[in-house]
Amino acid sequence: MPEPPERSPARGRGPGGERAASPPAAAALTASGTIDGIPVTVRRGTTLLSAARELGIDIPTLCHHEGLPPEGSCRLCLCEVKGQLAVSCMYPLAADGFAALTGSPAVMEARRHVIWLLAARAPKAPRIARLAEEYGARPDPRFMKDPDGCIRCGRCVRACRASGPEAIALCGRGYGRFVTGPFGRPPEDCIGCLACALSCPVGKIAFSERPDRRRIWERDFELAPCPECGARVFTREQLAFHGAAASALCPSCRRRAMAGELRKAAAFEAAPALARSL
Repeated sequence: MPEPPERSPARGRGPGGERAASPPAAAALTASGTIDGIPVTVRRGTTLLSAARELGIDIPTLCHHEGLPPEGSCRLCLCEVKGQLAVSCMYPLAADGFAALTGSPAVMEARRHVIWLLAARAPKAPRIARLAEEYGARPDPRFMKDPDGCIRCGRCVRACRASGPEAIALCGRGYGRFVTGPFGRPPEDCIGCLACALSCPVGKIAFSERPDRRRIWERDFELAPCPECGARVFTREQLAFHGAAASALCPSCRRRAMAGELRKAAAFEAAPALARSL
């Protein structure tokens, strides 16, 4: 009786049954090219800004924040890709053969012009002043109309949205845009969490704090005491907004509590091994 033919391994598996690598499929998930002449391979869809920072290449940004969706509104992170200017925080590297330049003459001139415009809006912002000095973009007094310090990047609005309340928004168009609450009044839905103020890249949104009070957007908020140490960090409105998911513990006490839970978990996992060794 003839021997049965040897069965071929299952699709996607090696002779021993192990799963075989699939170079074509893996290659389809990556894109290769150069940034400032440096060869780089990244996952498809990675932004040019992220890829450049992975290489240690500095690209200035103002509206970009790692924890928020990209907006590309400040245009400071402009780079050159195949002879065209691109907003690097929103430019996905999706195909092989990209060639990006982060400091070409065209890029530097475009950034200088952007900083020149921003400096007319926020001449007293330390970050803008440093960029203006670095790029030689001193503002022209003739164009410094109403320098209110806000660069209209919208980062505060996105931070408020990410935190939950969506209490503020950008209103108006063009040069007249401004950040405000509904109908131009102090935002009634504000919970005093400071997400907007702390995310503002130029320090435009002012707030003040006393031991038990916080004031922002022309509203006063009472700070609730931490149940462990008594430190006052969160507003009562903030804790009420997040409900059962919120913890009134201050950051220091929260870290201590988490460390204690981790120690308990480690001891629980080590117990069976310890019992077997006895």
